[in-house]
Amino acid sequence: MSLSIEPLGPALGAIVHGVDLSEQLDNATFDGLYDAFNRYSVLLLPDQHISPEQHIAFSRRFGELEEHVLRDDLLDGQPEIYVLTNKTENGKRLGRPKAGWYWHTDLSYQANPSKASFMYALEVPTMGGDTMFASTAAAYDALSEPMRQMIGGLTAEHDFRHARETFAKHYGAEPISEEAFKARPPVVHPMTRTHPETGRKAIYVNEGFTSRIMELEREESIALLAFLYRHSTRPEFVYRHRWSAHDFVMWDNRVTMHCALGNYTEDRYMHRTTISGDVIE
Repeated sequence: MSLSIEPLGPALGAIVHGVDLSEQLDNATFDGLYDAFNRYSVLLLPDQHISPEQHIAFSRRFGELEEHVLRDDLLDGQPEIYVLTNKTENGKRLGRPKAGWYWHTDLSYQANPSKASFMYALEVPTMGGDTMFASTAAAYDALSEPMRQMIGGLTAEHDFRHARETFAKHYGAEPISEEAFKARPPVVHPMTRTHPETGRKAIYVNEGFTSRIMELEREESIALLAFLYRHSTRPEFVYRHRWSAHDFVMWDNRVTMHCALGNYTEDRYMHRTTISGDVIE
């Protein structure tokens, strides 16, 4: 296969042509795709036609796969696939509706936050339902040196419950069981992280799951986090993806955060795999 890669934005994102995920990628093609993933942080592979088994097999080449703690929203027989949809069947929902309608980094509330997420769009609305991605690496680069030094010495708590209490319950998202929250207790991570493959530094807080800065007083924590959220989502750091059916989008959770937009009423049906990550040093 011959890769063709075209940037989609100044800070992150590229569209990749010349890849068919229904076929086994040769090593040279995979290596080129992997390099592009590290370089652009978000990759769009349009017009893919793959089965859940092919989705999983491709994802496994990037690492071990996570099984999401929200087990009711996993694909029957394929627990590596997390289903995000507003569709129902015989009165039963087929996956998680209203998922991620706030800026977040997938699974940052785990001791080993996820490396990457790969989303495959099977059905999309004719209008709305875009996903915005922000480069937390570009945002870090744009900070002043004193601010980089300050946050480089701080840590923050990431709490799965925080998104539910702060955002999701206010727009009517499906409830989450206490058992799921207990299975993912709060964790503490450094507020900056270094990408293990590129060496690039990034801000590592997000408004969905970051609940507080450990070393600061409450009001100081609120003020600094609010600044970092505004700063990290400035337009020059953001790529907004308008989904088409059969888009396959890959994003690097180590240097990005994202926000799904809930401005749609038609059917939306997505499959997502999540690649396990490492402890942040």
